[in-house]
Amino acid sequence: MSYKSNTDANRDALFGPSSKEKAGPKHKRENKANRDSLFGGLENANEGKKTSSRKTGKSSGRPSSSSASTTKKTSTPAVDNTRGYSKRSKPKVTSTLSGTAKMEKLKEAESFRDKATKAMQRGVFTRPDPVMAGNFYKRAADAYGLCGENRLERLHRVAGADCQMGTGGYSAAAGEYMKAGALVKETPEEIELGRKRKEGWKFYSDAANAWDKANEPGKAANCRVLSALAWTWEEDTTLLDKQALTSLEEGVEAHVPDVLNNYSLYRQTGVSKFVDPSDDKDATTSKQTLILAMEHLVKTPYAHESVQEVINTFVRFGEYRSALYACGAVSCMLENDGVSTLTLSRSYVTETILALSMGDPVMAERQFLDRHVQKTHYLSSRECKLAEDLFRAVLSRDSDALDEARSPTGSNKNGLASLHVCMRDLVQNLRVSGAARKNIPISEPTTKKRADSEPDDDDDKPEEVKSKDDDKSEAVKAKDIDSDEGNLDSKKLENELDTVMADLDGIDFGEMEDDDDDDDD
Repeated sequence: MSYKSNTDANRDALFGPSSKEKAGPKHKRENKANRDSLFGGLENANEGKKTSSRKTGKSSGRPSSSSASTTKKTSTPAVDNTRGYSKRSKPKVTSTLSGTAKMEKLKEAESFRDKATKAMQRGVFTRPDPVMAGNFYKRAADAYGLCGENRLERLHRVAGADCQMGTGGYSAAAGEYMKAGALVKETPEEIELGRKRKEGWKFYSDAANAWDKANEPGKAANCRVLSALAWTWEEDTTLLDKQALTSLEEGVEAHVPDVLNNYSLYRQTGVSKFVDPSDDKDATTSKQTLILAMEHLVKTPYAHESVQEVINTFVRFGEYRSALYACGAVSCMLENDGVSTLTLSRSYVTETILALSMGDPVMAERQFLDRHVQKTHYLSSRECKLAEDLFRAVLSRDSDALDEARSPTGSNKNGLASLHVCMRDLVQNLRVSGAARKNIPISEPTTKKRADSEPDDDDDKPEEVKSKDDDKSEAVKAKDIDSDEGNLDSKKLENELDTVMADLDGIDFGEMEDDDDDDDD
């Protein structure tokens, strides 16, 4: 047999058989064999499908094993990403262990804590290892969280964050600080309200400092807003604390420097970092300062949403000047991103509403003409029509036009529906005679004096109780005065003005001029 006639035999002897089952590289043949041994070959899979289809085709009272197993599984619904970026409330699942499982998990958490403590000890041949300690503290905090131990989880997260800060893991530390702040807000323990707010402010402030070191200005500014909002937790009064007002305005400037804010003059507390206090307020800002401020402007997507929450907080407490200051920051961020149109239009109409609520329709008209309508997309928006109808009705002192402009069923119903609920309520409180009414609860009318026959129990009260009652009565009187000032009747005021003008018209100023001429002669 010659060489040429035995080519196939020689090739098979040298390189293996040339059949399709053994062709290809060795790793591919092994992968195929492993796959077939685990899941079955393609022919077996087809046969399985045929047999299952045959079984399901038969009308039998007992379902097949494959169909029974599929009914037990629950598929998670797919997330719809086409519904916008608005915040949606997610179902919060809180699963805590109980019984024996909880005791075992607590022992595991204590072991992690002991390992973290040991990792931070200094020995003869060892030195503290904050990286390992931070990891163990985090695992201990996760274990305590599964057991429902809010306080222990919070303490271990702060300890782990401190270890991460020492090693340069600023992002991980910021995440732990933020989790600790959220745990403080949701704690089931009965903690003093002042202490609770202070701890929340401290944790979120530490998270902001960590994000600053990690070169994340957007996340740092958001944490500063969260730390400021901590001062308003469980606040049921209508007055905003001075500390909360200062922190909220600092959070606004963390997003937009005051030199770029058109309403920076309405800031009530603090001084901007980009302005020298010794300089004149009317002095023009230098070009270098503007360039530096543009570098510190937060340009991350959706960064304006946290400032929008600050605006809603200011409106809820009746701080319209600070709300306008924050609204100027939102408009500045949206103007600089170059793509926002609808959100910017809503910010512009919010500026107009806040200016009218302060009782300054002239400024609302000037900003509308100088800034707002210079944007082409704003001219054709429904928010533009709503803003123009509002400030023209106030300027003309036409209450009917104002009612028509803010009617929920009128021509501006779509523009009103796109606003936040607090802004819609503020529009309903606008008046043609001045600033908007503040949402101050009206106190109950004072009762009449008791009859002489009824005994007076005030004499029997101790002096401390009497002093407290006097303080309460003074507070009620102050609220009555504020509510009377905030609920002036516009029609009554207009009638009084008409009466005064009629009296002035009845005076003959001609005779007075003649008397003055005689005196001069």
